Amino acid sequence: MQKRYSYFLFILFAFVLVVSIIFAQKLTNQATTALQNGNIEAVETFKTNNAMQQLVNLSFTLQSRLTRINSTDTAALNILEDSLTVLGYNANVLNNVVSRKGTVPDMAQLMTAVNRQLDLSYAVVDAGQKKQTGLLAEGIDSLKKYKPEEAVYHYGVQVEAFLEKHLQQTLVTNAEHSDKLSVYNRILAIAVVIVVLIFTTIIILRQWQQRMLIKELSIAREVAVKSKNAKDEFLANMSHELRTPLNSLIGFGNLLADTPLNNQQKEYTNTIVSNGYNLLHLVNDVLDFSSIEAGKLSIKNVPFNLQDLFRDLEHMFAAIIAEKKLFFKWTIDAQTPKGLRGDPQRLKQVLVNLINNAVKFTTRGGVMVRVEVVSYEATGSYRLSFMVNDSGEGIPEEKLHLIFDRFEQLEHATIRQHGGTGLGLSIVRSIVERMGGSVAVKSKPGQGAEFTFTGIFEKDAAAEKTIAKEKRTIAADFTGFTALVVEDNRANRQLMKYLLGKYKLGIDLAENGKEAVEKAAARAYDIIIMDIQMPQMDGYSAIIAMREELRLSTPAIAMTAYVMENEVRRCFESGFDDYISKPVQEHDVIAMILKYLRPSSESASMDFFMEQTQGDTAIMQELLAEIKKQWGTDKLELQASVRTGDMEEAGRVLHRTRSTFALLGPQHIIQTLLNSNTITAGGGTDVVEACNRVINRIDEEINFIFQSN
Repeated sequence: MQKRYSYFLFILFAFVLVVSIIFAQKLTNQATTALQNGNIEAVETFKTNNAMQQLVNLSFTLQSRLTRINSTDTAALNILEDSLTVLGYNANVLNNVVSRKGTVPDMAQLMTAVNRQLDLSYAVVDAGQKKQTGLLAEGIDSLKKYKPEEAVYHYGVQVEAFLEKHLQQTLVTNAEHSDKLSVYNRILAIAVVIVVLIFTTIIILRQWQQRMLIKELSIAREVAVKSKNAKDEFLANMSHELRTPLNSLIGFGNLLADTPLNNQQKEYTNTIVSNGYNLLHLVNDVLDFSSIEAGKLSIKNVPFNLQDLFRDLEHMFAAIIAEKKLFFKWTIDAQTPKGLRGDPQRLKQVLVNLINNAVKFTTRGGVMVRVEVVSYEATGSYRLSFMVNDSGEGIPEEKLHLIFDRFEQLEHATIRQHGGTGLGLSIVRSIVERMGGSVAVKSKPGQGAEFTFTGIFEKDAAAEKTIAKEKRTIAADFTGFTALVVEDNRANRQLMKYLLGKYKLGIDLAENGKEAVEKAAARAYDIIIMDIQMPQMDGYSAIIAMREELRLSTPAIAMTAYVMENEVRRCFESGFDDYISKPVQEHDVIAMILKYLRPSSESASMDFFMEQTQGDTAIMQELLAEIKKQWGTDKLELQASVRTGDMEEAGRVLHRTRSTFALLGPQHIIQTLLNSNTITAGGGTDVVEACNRVINRIDEEINFIFQSN
């Protein structure tokens, strides 16, 4: 009942408000009309008074000139006649205007005076024109005697006074209307304010709960946004803080492994490196989990060799397998192509998580990995099945449906005994699903576990050849070249100094971006390798200063622990030519440098070509001409596909181009450039610029080959 009463009250107030507004509008229109009429009347009165003044002035002027007229001045008589016509016309017009205002006293007397003046004046003019001297003198005497101009002046003043009085009354009436309207408007304004207050009160009372709910939701949203930003910032900082010491740990471990060691020292070294990689995998799990949550997990499509991938896995787990006295075996079904196209890093990440999980929970026996073909399509796509078996503890049946959930482990005791983040299997499922497959598990307590996942890959014949050893034994001699290495971590500076020193590359070190800019301004370097996060001046600011202030075009490679896609894009936008992620791998950084520097030993890379042609100069020149001709076609298609954003077509052109340069050998600098994923890794204008840089480098190499041969 109370609610219905409030509705009726609301409608009543609204009705009263509408009626008041309509009434106020009516009064306003009336006042406006009256004001407009008053303004019009004021203007007309002003014009009438002005015309009256002109009429009086003309009357006095004619009177003065007619009393001094000469019958011999014909021209003057004609002018006076015209002026009399004007006087009569103006008097009639003025009479018509004043008559519209109603009966005006003294207006009739004014017109009588004007007409009398006209009669006497016309008689004088007529006598003058007819040379009637007697009549002329008589007419002039009449004008002087009656003085009609004074009567015109007298009655004109009376008419003006009447018009001004009438105007004053009109203005007073308008003012009274305005005052009344002002009072009513004040009353109406107060009423409107009261009604609005009542409406506002009703609305506030009825919407109070909704407003409180919206406020709570807004606060919750702000908290969620802050939490997300804090998480992203935390992950970025954690990535840098963990990858920086890992870079030193793994790098010095690999350098130590290349020195003469006894068996026990080798075992210790392998353990250090192996655990360093394990820690790196944990970091990657956390970062990948963040990418998966943000929907930014990307799957590439590049050629790779399946056997090489498994050899890398075998090498990676060698130390922990030996330590736990387990076996590690892998088999690839004969029908499975060894050369595939897909994302080898993501496939490797899935296998690393599953194998690491298997090794972690296995104390006797070992781990077996099998690869089989599930199905094949005429388009060249293969659905492969990967099975990871272990002889470990097994998984209780009631836990099988939980193990792929994030942060889920069997028991809290498991965490203390075996460690882990609880993210590995959740990430495995996400990656496998992005690869077009699915993952499943079979297990019984005490009988081990079998994880099976599938994925779709394409056959790539060019990737059949085993290239793992070739990739890891890059031969390069950078004698005569100098590099500026910028890194705030002392251990990492020393690591880069020793690592690059193996290839006789001159090294100059800087601790921060500011020092790097100063050194780059004082000395020319052949290449710059710079960390991103540093004190005083970070890598982004330093490279911008080098490009814009120093105008340097020196190739610059960013070393970044931030592996997020937006950070990679920012590297290219700031002015870096390339980037490499931490921890830095020796063969990766040397291959990266080879893209921009031509070592003195590079001429040896033509030995493969000379061996294939048996040193026949004519055949070499003919083949080189064909290679150059085919490259001319390939690079145009590559540029076109990259400009249109067709990365799939760009990949096919790159694959064909590798075949074009196959005669130069797998270790040639051109193959290194083509095997890099710099072109197809980014997006937008960054890809176009990267493509043009690679094409220009290949053109330089081809010209170098022709000049040398």
